[in-house]
Amino acid sequence: MDLHLMENILAIADEQSIARAAEKRFVTQSALNQQLGKLEAELGTPLFIRSRANWQPTPAGEIYLETARAILQLRRSAYNRIADCAEQSRRSLVVGLIPERGVDMFTAVYPAFHRAFPQVRLEPVECHVRAMQRMLGAGEIDVGLATVGESHRDQHRYHWMAEEEILLGVPAGNPLSAGASRDWRGAPVTDLGRFREEPFVRITRRSTLYDITQALFHEAGFVPQTLFSTASNVSKYRVAAAGLGCCLLPATYALEDGEVLYFRLPQRPAWQITLVTRRNEPVARPEELFIALCREYWENKLNRTA
Repeated sequence: MDLHLMENILAIADEQSIARAAEKRFVTQSALNQQLGKLEAELGTPLFIRSRANWQPTPAGEIYLETARAILQLRRSAYNRIADCAEQSRRSLVVGLIPERGVDMFTAVYPAFHRAFPQVRLEPVECHVRAMQRMLGAGEIDVGLATVGESHRDQHRYHWMAEEEILLGVPAGNPLSAGASRDWRGAPVTDLGRFREEPFVRITRRSTLYDITQALFHEAGFVPQTLFSTASNVSKYRVAAAGLGCCLLPATYALEDGEVLYFRLPQRPAWQITLVTRRNEPVARPEELFIALCREYWENKLNRTA
């Protein structure tokens, strides 16, 4: 059983391109092509539908990929459990972090984790939620910080940390900000439809927040004027603070400096802050502690801003 080959075939599926998979796995495209061809000849059936832009697995390919992922996850789980049994063993814990807040959380919990498990090397990897979900399934990360709505959850296991409300942020100089609050916790409720003529700075489509805010605009009955899109909630706040447009903003980004004023929305929209691990895979002691430290971090942080 060639586990290295399995990892290469999974890379083709994840990247949907043999060229990108070869680059990711640090092999030549011709070598990867030969490996795939030899495997398909052995199995007597193609595993992928070839396309210049988008390789998709065949039904036989889906079976191979599902089995390969399970085998690689079993290997990783076994290695981690063996590492737990060896007091002086050294292992790594690869942690997926969403941009901005992920780094803040990691730096806050790292000292306590390192004191408890000095032999475990934490390896942070910054990525967006959808990439994190793929990497978790491929065994490239062990645990990930993800902000999700219910529709974004996949087959993995989601450990609830906290719920975070989504607010309407309005520049303080905008006439429609009358009655809004600089402290979002005491902000009045307003109808998003009142702001249909206002420009908005929006989150990019690859963020899970995009789907949540898109549903809010749809329910309010209008398509917003998009000033520009950004992957950063910090940037959204700064644009609103400069007086250029409104934004829908997670509560932990809602600064109380008076440059942006806040309304709550009638639906009380929110998303969940979670840590994600692979389904049906035992959580080792280092992961258990890391999850507990992160939960404590978010409870304290949201209590300070709730």
